[in-house]
Amino acid sequence: MSDRPIPTKLVEYAKPPFRLVAPKTPGELDKLLRKAIAYINWFIPVNRERLSASSLRLVIARSSGYDHIDVDAAEDLGICVANQPEIIAEAVAQYTVAGILAVSRKLVAAHRVTRDWDRDGWPHHLVGRLVTGRSLGLLGAGRIGQAVAVKLRALGVGDVYYYSRSRKPCLEAGLGARKVSLEELFTRSEILVNSLPLTPETRGLVTASLLSLLPRGAIYVNVGRGGTEKPGAVARVAKRRKDLGFFLDVHPREPLTIRDERLLIADGARVILSPHRAGYS
Repeated sequence: MSDRPIPTKLVEYAKPPFRLVAPKTPGELDKLLRKAIAYINWFIPVNRERLSASSLRLVIARSSGYDHIDVDAAEDLGICVANQPEIIAEAVAQYTVAGILAVSRKLVAAHRVTRDWDRDGWPHHLVGRLVTGRSLGLLGAGRIGQAVAVKLRALGVGDVYYYSRSRKPCLEAGLGARKVSLEELFTRSEILVNSLPLTPETRGLVTASLLSLLPRGAIYVNVGRGGTEKPGAVARVAKRRKDLGFFLDVHPREPLTIRDERLLIADGARVILSPHRAGYS
Protein backbone atom coordinates (compact mmCIF):
# COMPACT_ATOMS: atom_id res chain seq x y z
CA MET A 1 0.00 0.00 0.00
CA SER A 2 1.93 2.99 -1.26
CA ASP A 3 1.71 6.08 -3.44
CA ARG A 4 5.04 5.14 -5.02
CA PRO A 5 5.13 3.44 -8.45
CA ILE A 6 6.29 -0.17 -8.56
CA PRO A 7 10.02 -0.21 -9.43
CA THR A 8 10.69 -1.06 -13.08
CA LYS A 9 13.14 -3.84 -12.21
CA LEU A 10 10.51 -5.51 -10.05
CA VAL A 11 7.98 -5.36 -12.88
CA GLU A 12 10.49 -7.06 -15.19
CA TYR A 13 10.74 -10.02 -12.81
CA ALA A 14 7.00 -10.42 -12.48
CA LYS A 15 6.24 -12.64 -15.46
CA PRO A 16 3.05 -14.70 -15.80
CA PRO A 17 1.65 -16.44 -13.85
CA PHE A 18 2.84 -13.83 -11.34
CA ARG A 19 1.33 -10.36 -11.13
CA LEU A 20 2.30 -7.26 -9.17
CA VAL A 21 -0.44 -5.16 -7.57
CA ALA A 22 -0.12 -1.96 -5.50
CA PRO A 23 -3.24 -1.56 -3.31
CA LYS A 24 -4.36 1.97 -2.42
CA THR A 25 -6.41 1.40 0.75
CA PRO A 26 -6.18 -0.89 3.81
CA GLY A 27 -9.34 -2.67 2.70
CA GLU A 28 -7.94 -3.31 -0.75
CA LEU A 29 -4.68 -4.52 0.81
CA ASP A 30 -6.44 -7.09 3.02
CA LYS A 31 -8.49 -8.30 0.08
CA LEU A 32 -5.39 -8.83 -2.04
CA LEU A 33 -3.49 -10.54 0.78
CA ARG A 34 -6.15 -13.27 0.84
CA LYS A 35 -4.84 -14.30 -2.61
CA ALA A 36 -1.21 -13.14 -2.59
CA ILE A 37 1.75 -15.39 -1.83
CA ALA A 38 4.25 -12.55 -1.22
CA TYR A 39 3.91 -9.08 0.26
CA ILE A 40 6.55 -6.34 -0.13
CA ASN A 41 5.88 -4.05 2.80
CA TRP A 42 6.78 -0.43 3.61
CA PHE A 43 5.97 0.26 7.30
CA ILE A 44 2.34 -0.86 7.05
CA PRO A 45 1.59 -2.77 10.30
CA VAL A 46 1.39 -6.52 9.70
CA ASN A 47 -0.23 -8.12 12.73
CA ARG A 48 -1.40 -11.65 13.50
CA GLU A 49 -4.95 -10.92 12.35
CA ARG A 50 -3.79 -9.70 8.95
CA LEU A 51 -1.41 -12.62 8.51
CA SER A 52 -3.97 -15.22 9.60
CA ALA A 53 -6.48 -13.97 7.02
CA SER A 54 -3.92 -14.12 4.21
CA SER A 55 -2.50 -16.81 1.94
CA LEU A 56 1.00 -15.36 2.25
CA ARG A 57 4.17 -17.43 2.19
CA LEU A 58 6.58 -14.48 2.32
CA VAL A 59 6.65 -10.92 3.73
CA ILE A 60 9.55 -8.67 2.73
CA ALA A 61 10.22 -5.45 4.63
CA ARG A 62 11.54 -2.75 2.30
CA SER A 63 13.79 -1.57 5.12
CA SER A 64 16.33 -2.77 7.63
CA GLY A 65 13.89 -2.53 10.55
CA TYR A 66 10.96 -4.95 10.77
CA ASP A 67 9.41 -4.11 14.14
CA HIS A 68 6.12 -3.34 12.35
CA ILE A 69 5.79 -7.02 11.40
CA ASP A 70 4.59 -9.63 13.91
CA VAL A 71 7.44 -12.07 13.35
CA ASP A 72 6.22 -14.51 16.03
CA ALA A 73 2.82 -14.76 14.35
CA ALA A 74 4.46 -15.25 10.97
CA GLU A 75 6.59 -18.07 12.36
CA ASP A 76 3.53 -19.75 13.89
CA LEU A 77 1.79 -19.55 10.53
CA GLY A 78 4.78 -20.77 8.51
CA ILE A 79 5.29 -17.44 6.77
CA CYS A 80 8.86 -16.35 6.01
CA VAL A 81 9.83 -12.77 6.92
CA ALA A 82 12.80 -11.04 5.27
CA ASN A 83 14.32 -7.60 5.67
CA GLN A 84 16.85 -5.63 3.62
CA PRO A 85 19.62 -4.50 5.97
CA GLU A 86 21.93 -3.34 3.19
CA ILE A 87 19.41 -1.24 1.31
CA ILE A 88 19.50 1.94 3.39
CA ALA A 89 22.73 1.80 5.40
CA GLU A 90 24.66 4.21 3.16
CA ALA A 91 21.73 6.61 2.81
CA VAL A 92 21.17 6.73 6.58
CA ALA A 93 24.88 7.17 7.26
CA GLN A 94 25.18 10.15 4.90
CA TYR A 95 22.01 11.72 6.31
CA THR A 96 23.36 11.24 9.83
CA VAL A 97 26.59 13.05 9.02
CA ALA A 98 24.58 15.87 7.40
CA GLY A 99 22.49 16.22 10.56
CA ILE A 100 25.50 16.21 12.86
CA LEU A 101 27.20 18.94 10.83
CA ALA A 102 23.98 20.97 10.67
CA VAL A 103 23.61 20.90 14.46
CA SER A 104 27.33 21.52 15.08
CA ARG A 105 27.43 24.53 12.76
CA LYS A 106 23.88 25.79 13.62
CA LEU A 107 22.90 25.63 9.97
CA VAL A 108 19.11 25.78 10.36
CA ALA A 109 19.30 28.72 12.74
CA ALA A 110 21.67 30.48 10.33
CA HIS A 111 19.15 30.04 7.52
CA ARG A 112 16.41 31.59 9.66
CA VAL A 113 18.60 34.54 10.66
CA THR A 114 19.63 35.18 7.06
CA ARG A 115 16.00 35.71 6.03
CA ASP A 116 15.80 38.73 8.36
CA TRP A 117 19.46 39.69 8.47
CA ASP A 118 20.31 43.05 9.97
CA ARG A 119 23.16 44.22 7.76
CA ASP A 120 24.52 46.39 10.57
CA GLY A 121 25.25 43.46 12.78
CA TRP A 122 26.72 39.97 12.64
CA PRO A 123 25.03 36.94 14.27
CA HIS A 124 28.00 35.99 16.43
CA HIS A 125 25.77 33.75 18.56
CA LEU A 126 25.63 31.32 15.63
CA VAL A 127 29.30 30.38 15.78
CA GLY A 128 29.36 26.58 15.78
CA ARG A 129 31.87 23.85 16.53
CA LEU A 130 33.90 21.50 14.38
CA VAL A 131 33.55 17.73 14.73
CA THR A 132 37.33 17.47 14.52
CA GLY A 133 38.80 15.93 17.65
CA ARG A 134 35.45 15.19 19.25
CA SER A 135 34.78 11.70 20.58
CA LEU A 136 32.18 9.54 18.81
CA GLY A 137 29.89 7.02 20.45
CA LEU A 138 27.87 4.40 18.59
CA LEU A 139 24.76 3.09 20.29
CA GLY A 140 24.46 0.13 17.96
CA ALA A 141 27.44 -0.68 15.76
CA GLY A 142 25.87 -2.42 12.81
CA ARG A 143 26.09 -1.38 9.17
CA ILE A 144 24.79 2.13 9.79
CA GLY A 145 26.88 2.82 12.87
CA GLN A 146 30.07 1.60 11.25
CA ALA A 147 29.43 3.61 8.07
CA VAL A 148 28.87 6.74 10.15
CA ALA A 149 32.10 6.14 12.08
CA VAL A 150 34.15 5.79 8.89
CA LYS A 151 32.74 9.02 7.44
CA LEU A 152 33.23 11.02 10.63
CA ARG A 153 36.78 9.73 11.05
CA ALA A 154 37.49 11.23 7.62
CA LEU A 155 36.30 14.54 9.10
CA GLY A 156 38.67 14.17 12.02
CA VAL A 157 36.69 12.75 14.94
CA GLY A 158 38.82 11.45 17.77
CA ASP A 159 38.21 8.43 19.97
CA VAL A 160 35.44 6.03 18.94
CA TYR A 161 33.38 4.05 21.46
CA TYR A 162 30.57 1.61 20.84
CA TYR A 163 27.90 -0.35 22.69
CA SER A 164 26.76 -3.55 21.00
CA ARG A 165 25.70 -7.11 21.75
CA SER A 166 28.91 -8.39 20.19
CA ARG A 167 32.41 -7.18 19.53
CA LYS A 168 33.18 -5.56 16.19
CA PRO A 169 36.76 -6.55 15.33
CA CYS A 170 36.79 -4.61 12.04
CA LEU A 171 35.69 -1.43 13.82
CA GLU A 172 38.31 -1.94 16.49
CA ALA A 173 41.12 -2.69 14.04
CA GLY A 174 40.17 -0.02 11.51
CA LEU A 175 39.32 2.90 13.80
CA GLY A 176 40.71 1.85 17.16
CA ALA A 177 37.17 1.72 18.55
CA ARG A 178 36.53 0.48 22.10
CA LYS A 179 33.55 -1.58 23.26
CA VAL A 180 32.22 -0.01 26.48
CA SER A 181 29.28 -0.24 28.86
CA LEU A 182 26.11 1.74 28.22
CA GLU A 183 26.88 4.25 30.98
CA GLU A 184 30.45 4.75 29.81
CA LEU A 185 29.27 5.29 26.25
CA PHE A 186 27.09 8.22 27.29
CA THR A 187 29.74 9.63 29.61
CA ARG A 188 32.50 9.62 26.97
CA SER A 189 30.63 10.50 23.75
CA GLU A 190 30.70 14.10 22.52
CA ILE A 191 28.73 12.89 19.49
CA LEU A 192 26.45 9.92 20.18
CA VAL A 193 24.64 8.17 17.32
CA ASN A 194 21.74 5.87 18.16
CA SER A 195 21.06 3.49 15.26
CA LEU A 196 19.48 0.69 17.30
CA PRO A 197 16.61 -1.41 15.93
CA LEU A 198 13.48 -1.65 18.05
CA THR A 199 13.43 -4.97 19.90
CA PRO A 200 12.19 -6.08 23.34
CA GLU A 201 15.77 -5.53 24.59
CA THR A 202 16.17 -2.01 23.18
CA ARG A 203 12.69 -0.61 23.84
CA GLY A 204 13.03 2.33 26.26
CA LEU A 205 16.76 1.73 26.64
CA VAL A 206 17.70 5.42 26.41
CA THR A 207 16.55 7.14 29.58
CA ALA A 208 16.77 10.71 30.85
CA SER A 209 19.40 9.55 33.34
CA LEU A 210 21.62 8.23 30.55
CA LEU A 211 21.16 11.35 28.42
CA SER A 212 22.12 13.48 31.40
CA LEU A 213 25.53 11.76 31.41
CA LEU A 214 26.48 13.28 28.06
CA PRO A 215 29.48 15.66 28.20
CA ARG A 216 28.92 19.38 27.97
CA GLY A 217 28.21 20.47 24.37
CA ALA A 218 27.51 16.93 23.18
CA ILE A 219 25.19 16.03 20.29
CA TYR A 220 22.69 13.18 20.54
CA VAL A 221 21.47 11.65 17.27
CA ASN A 222 18.71 9.09 16.75
CA VAL A 223 18.35 7.54 13.30
CA GLY A 224 17.31 4.12 14.63
CA ARG A 225 13.88 3.94 16.23
CA GLY A 226 12.08 6.41 18.50
CA GLY A 227 10.86 3.56 20.67
CA THR A 228 14.41 2.94 21.91
CA GLU A 229 13.98 6.06 24.07
CA LYS A 230 11.85 6.33 27.19
CA PRO A 231 8.86 8.54 26.30
CA GLY A 232 9.64 12.16 27.08
CA ALA A 233 13.28 11.51 28.03
CA VAL A 234 14.81 13.59 25.24
CA ALA A 235 12.44 16.51 25.75
CA ARG A 236 13.10 16.66 29.50
CA VAL A 237 16.87 16.59 29.12
CA ALA A 238 16.85 19.08 26.22
CA LYS A 239 14.92 21.59 28.31
CA ARG A 240 17.26 21.14 31.26
CA ARG A 241 20.57 20.93 29.36
CA LYS A 242 20.74 23.96 27.07
CA ASP A 243 24.30 23.01 26.10
CA LEU A 244 23.27 19.81 24.29
CA GLY A 245 22.43 19.47 20.60
CA PHE A 246 19.96 17.01 19.06
CA PHE A 247 19.31 15.55 15.63
CA LEU A 248 16.22 13.34 15.68
CA ASP A 249 15.01 11.59 12.54
CA VAL A 250 12.81 9.08 14.37
CA HIS A 251 10.21 9.65 17.06
CA PRO A 252 8.13 7.61 19.54
CA ARG A 253 5.00 8.70 17.68
CA GLU A 254 4.96 9.15 13.92
CA PRO A 255 3.80 11.33 12.32
CA LEU A 256 4.37 14.13 14.83
CA THR A 257 1.51 16.46 15.65
CA ILE A 258 1.43 20.00 17.04
CA ARG A 259 0.66 18.47 20.43
CA ASP A 260 3.84 16.42 20.47
CA GLU A 261 6.22 17.52 23.18
CA ARG A 262 9.19 17.25 20.88
CA LEU A 263 7.98 20.24 18.91
CA LEU A 264 8.45 22.32 22.05
CA ILE A 265 12.21 21.83 21.86
CA ALA A 266 12.62 22.39 18.11
CA ASP A 267 14.35 25.76 18.35
CA GLY A 268 16.54 25.19 15.27
CA ALA A 269 19.72 26.43 16.90
CA ARG A 270 20.51 23.20 18.72
CA VAL A 271 17.63 20.84 17.86
CA ILE A 272 16.84 19.59 14.36
CA LEU A 273 13.86 17.31 13.77
CA SER A 274 13.45 15.23 10.62
CA PRO A 275 10.38 13.20 9.51
CA HIS A 276 11.95 9.71 9.38
CA ARG A 277 13.63 10.42 6.03
CA ALA A 278 17.19 9.20 6.58
CA GLY A 279 16.79 6.05 4.49
CA TYR A 280 15.25 7.73 1.45
CA SER A 281 17.56 8.53 -1.43
